[in-house]
Amino acid sequence: MMNKYYKNNSMEMPHKMLVNFIDNNPDVKTVIDLGCGAGKDSRFLAKRNIKVTAIDRVDVTNFLYKGLEENERENINFIQSKFSEAELPKSDMVISYDALPFVKKEVLPEVIEKIYNSLEDGGYLLCDFWGKKDSWYGDEKTVFLEKEEIEELLKKFKILKLREVEQDGETALHLIKHWHTFWIVAKKI
Repeated sequence: MMNKYYKNNSMEMPHKMLVNFIDNNPDVKTVIDLGCGAGKDSRFLAKRNIKVTAIDRVDVTNFLYKGLEENERENINFIQSKFSEAELPKSDMVISYDALPFVKKEVLPEVIEKIYNSLEDGGYLLCDFWGKKDSWYGDEKTVFLEKEEIEELLKKFKILKLREVEQDGETALHLIKHWHTFWIVAKKI
C-alpha cells in the first residue's frame, strides 16, 4: 500500500503554492523538503537549480531521482530519517506538505523549533496543517489543529499567508475524503 502511495504521488505535479512562491522569489537557493514523499516538489526545485535536502522516513530514492538529468540529481541530497531525529542544515526555505500532521502532537513544537533554527534570517516556511473538519479527524496518529493553535505554534514566525480550505478531493491512493487544510507561508523574523 505504501509503495502504491509513493508511486501515485510521484506522478503528481508540484504544489501550486510552491511553484508560485519560487516564481516570485528567485533568491531562494537552498530548501529542505521535510517529508519529501516521492519527491514531486524536490524534483521541481532541483530542475530550477535549487539545492534540496529531501528528508523522509522511508527510502524513496527510486522515486526521488526519477526523470532527472545528472546535474539535476546533484541538486538533491536525500536523508532517510524521522523529522524529530533529522539534523537540518541551514537553508533559505523549508517546505513540508501533508507531512507535519503525522508528527506526534507532543513532538510538533520541537520540530517547529528545529525548522525555525535551520532557516537563515528572513527564511521561509511553506507548509500545511489539517483542521478538525477533515474527514480523518479522530485518527490518533494524526494531528488536527485549530487556526489559533497554528498561530501559537508559529509564534516566532511572521505569518504571511494562512489560507483555510475545505473541499472534497482524492488522496494519493485515489480515495475520496473531505480535506480541511490550512496552507501556510511564514517568514523567520
